[in-house]
Amino acid sequence: MAEIADDLYAKLEPWFELKVKEFSKQGYDNIHTEDIFRYFTNFSWKHSVPKHYYQQIQDIMKVTANHYFDFVALEAQVYKVTSLDEMDFDDFL
Repeated sequence: MAEIADDLYAKLEPWFELKVKEFSKQGYDNIHTEDIFRYFTNFSWKHSVPKHYYQQIQDIMKVTANHYFDFVALEAQVYKVTSLDEMDFDDFL
């Protein structure tokens, strides 16, 4: 499964980089290609990756910063820790 994810990332990395540049122009400099890939694999394409390459690219190009931040907020809400000592607050700075 990890090999499939690596292949998918390698194939779509130029498009993720383009989206990161777009977000950077909007003032969101702390979003990286790995973050965009994580958004798609853990949220948008969690149940099924679009079959065709052009559909994958369309999905990447239509995602907005708001979509990404909705995912990050949801991820933060379901972040499972037993105490505040286990939470890494550096990610929020």
